[in-house]
Amino acid sequence: MSCLRFLASVVLCSLATLASEHRAFAQGNAEQGMAIFEGKGACQSCHRVKTNGSRSAPDLTNIGAILTADALRKALVDPSGALRPAVRSVRAVTSDGDVIIGRRLNEDMYTVQLIDEKEQLRSLPKSGLREFEVLTTPRMPSYQEKLTASELGDLVAYLLSLKNP
Repeated sequence: MSCLRFLASVVLCSLATLASEHRAFAQGNAEQGMAIFEGKGACQSCHRVKTNGSRSAPDLTNIGAILTADALRKALVDPSGALRPAVRSVRAVTSDGDVIIGRRLNEDMYTVQLIDEKEQLRSLPKSGLREFEVLTTPRMPSYQEKLTASELGDLVAYLLSLKNP
C-alpha cells in the first residue's frame, strides 16, 4: 500500500506543479514581461521590437499575432525544438577563410544575403564560398532554468501583446 500512496503523491505533486505553471502563464503581466525582455532576459541583445533592440535575430514587433502562448512558451523553454527552419542561423566560410555567422535574409541561385552578428548586412556570392551550412543549434538560450514560471508567464504575456496594428 505504501508504494501506491507514494506514487499517488508523486502524481498529485506533478499535477499541482503543472497547474501552478499553467496559472502563471495564463495570468502573466505584460508590463513585467517587458521589463524581463529588456533586462534579465537580455532579449533585446538579439531581438528587436519596433525601433528598439538588435537586428541579429528575428524582429518580434508582431510576434503576438503570429504565435500562440503555448508556441511562445515552447520557444523560450526549448529553442532548438521550436526553431523554424526559416529563422535558423547560417555559417558561411569565404574562399579567403573568413567565417561569417548570421541570419539569412534572402537567397537566390547566385548570392545569399544575411545580417551578421555585428548587425552588418552582407551579400555573399555563392561562388566565393568554401562552405555554407544552416546551423541546427539555436543561438538563443533556454529560459527554463533562467526564469521562474511566473517570469516566463510575464514574458509570454508581453510577447503576446506585441501585435502591430
